[in-house]
Amino acid sequence: MDEFEEIYRQYQPDVFRFLLRMTGYEQHTAEELTQETFYQAFLTFSKFRGECGLRTWLFQIARNVYGKYIRRETRQRGIKMTEPSQQQSPPPAEEVEQREMLRLFRLLIESLDEPARLIVQYRLYSDTSYAEIARLLNIRSGTAAVIYNRTIVKLRKTMKERYGYEI
Repeated sequence: MDEFEEIYRQYQPDVFRFLLRMTGYEQHTAEELTQETFYQAFLTFSKFRGECGLRTWLFQIARNVYGKYIRRETRQRGIKMTEPSQQQSPPPAEEVEQREMLRLFRLLIESLDEPARLIVQYRLYSDTSYAEIARLLNIRSGTAAVIYNRTIVKLRKTMKERYGYEI
């Protein structure tokens, strides 16, 4: 237990930032998903084989937890209702515009085929090195870099053409 507590202290900030970016900076959601990530990691810690770094392993779990969250939210979207007392006044227009741009960008990333989606997620959400991505996906680091750069160019072009946003 002490060993896992140390792992939690060391990697919790990184996992939280990773999930914060993936959720579009929804802090409460990122906190919940971070806790779920470490819960799942605790349950499966004995199965960790050390084929990748501990940080990378935690990011893989976090990405899976986020995927489950998205699937659950998508199923519940039609059922979920906001109580009138829970509604908040809208944030300033700039913040709304930026959130919308991030939401659209995340949707584009989610629509990518693998391995491009995984490479972009690892690079943008957790600053994972190309070498580490290459080990995870069993490809060359140069291949990971090329896929990332081509995909980013494609995403920028799509954002501008489809939505009018320059990123």
